Formats: sequence, C-alpha cells, structure tokens
Amino acid sequence: MRTNPLLKRIWRHRLLYLFLLPAVVWFFLFSYVPLYGIQIAFRDFRFSGGFTGSPWAGLKYFRQFFDYYQSSQLIRNTILISGLKLTIGFAMPIVLAILLNEIRNLKFKKTLQTLSYLPYFVSWVVVTLMQRLLTPYGGPVNDLLVSSGLLKDPIQFLNNTSWFYQIVIGSDIWKNIGWNSIIYMAAIAGIDQQLYEAAKIDGAGRFRQMWHVTLPGVRNIAVILFILAAGSLMSAGYEQLLLLNGPATAAIGSVLDVHVIGAGIGEGRLSYAAAVGLFQSAIALVLILAVNRIARKVSDVSLF
Repeated sequence: MRTNPLLKRIWRHRLLYLFLLPAVVWFFLFSYVPLYGIQIAFRDFRFSGGFTGSPWAGLKYFRQFFDYYQSSQLIRNTILISGLKLTIGFAMPIVLAILLNEIRNLKFKKTLQTLSYLPYFVSWVVVTLMQRLLTPYGGPVNDLLVSSGLLKDPIQFLNNTSWFYQIVIGSDIWKNIGWNSIIYMAAIAGIDQQLYEAAKIDGAGRFRQMWHVTLPGVRNIAVILFILAAGSLMSAGYEQLLLLNGPATAAIGSVLDVHVIGAGIGEGRLSYAAAVGLFQSAIALVLILAVNRIARKVSDVSLF
C-alpha cells in the first residue's frame, strides 16, 4: 500500500511540527472554538436562553446597522483611517530595516533597534498621555512653538479636525514601526552576501545595492505582509481611536471598532455588536482573497 507523500514529509519533520503544535492549539481554542458564538448575530440573544435557546432573528441586526443614520459615516471613517495607516505606515518598517542594515557600528545599531522596539510595548493608554504634551494650556509643544515665534496662539491639536489624522497616523507609526521592522531585518539577514559582492564588482554603490539587492530580497515578505494587512482595512484600531477621539473630532474619528465595543459592552446589545463584527470580518475575508489573487497574478507571490 502506497504511503501518502504528505504524511511522509510530516513524519520526517515531526520535531519541527512539534514546535508548531502550541500555536495550532492556541489558534484552535481562541480563534476557531469561539466561532460557535457567531450565531448570536442571527438571534435575539438572551443570557437565560444561551446560544441555541435564544429566538431566531435572521438578518434583523444587520438591517438595523445599515439603517443606522451614522453607519455610512462609521464605514467611511474606518476605511479612510485604515487606508492611511496602510498606505503610509506599511512602507516605514521596510525603510527602517534597510537603514538599520546599512549601519556598520554594531553597538549603535543595536541601540537604535532597541529604541525603535520599545514603543510597541507601551500601552495606548500611556501613549495618549501626549494629550498633556499637546494641550494649549501649558503643554510643552505649544509653549515651544509660541515662544519660538512659529505660532501666535496655541493650537488645539487633539480637538482640531485639521490635525486629527496626522496625530493618529503619526502615533501609530511611532508605536509600531520598530516591531514591524523585525521581520524585514530577518529577511535582509537571509539575503546571500554573494549578491552584494557581485554588485560591488559591477560598480554598484550602497544606494544601488539597496535598490537592486536588498529591496528585491524583501519583496516576497513585503507582499505577504501586505496581503495580511489588507484584511485589517475594516479595523482602524479600537484603543487608539477610543482614547484620542473626542466630541470635536467625532465626525471624522468615529470608527466601527469603537461602535462595536460601545454597543456590545457599553449598551449590552450583544447580538447587534456581533452582527457588525461579523460584517467587518466578512469584508476582511473578501479583501484578503481579492488582494491575494491580484498579488499572485502580478508578482507570483501569494498566501495560497
């Protein structure tokens, strides 16, 4: 009887798959088992009845969301903020990784790497203490700008729609750029050094080496990460927007994530919140499939 080639490969690399087992178990318990609860998006959920004992509601809560007078605004704000984070913030870790790779002083390089990673481990609650830095009432940023003559009057940075997106995108990049650059640093480290030697022989300077060797070396990783990032287009980030958004910027800063948490936990409308969350997940799945297909046709690189 012939043995399945896949099973033979798995058995040959069984120790490597054993290392993978904890991650598989984690995803099964916390990502797949909870899928059973998705049904509350289609039920009038009652704690007394549980998942299966609550009456069936069909698409009631989906219609309720789309009939909500702010639904289009929430979707628009979410896509706009997520799109800005994706288009502006996606390339920044690549640039940082390439620049760090060009530093020859190892001690200085490791110091910069550590400093770039640290913000990732800082809670958004702490990051939003920037409100004290940007406040017009004694904030050091406004005081410095006014005292230097660059401003005549202090600016309401966080309560100003003209500055809201810059602060949201800038703080997101500052917090995540170092951590997101780690995988690109690993990809650069895996590039064959003979390619750099060949480029030097051909007369390529450091910039030409970055353009013709380093960038192509991280291209495949960048495409894969972009496909995954495209799935987050309907999720702008709950904590950041909840803490930075205020009444003055609600028209451009209210997003689906905050709306879902507010409706589900704040108001106890669990079925409605599940329906909106399921809508986000469905759009994310469509986006990943679409971008994956485009990437496969354009660059021959894809997730599947």
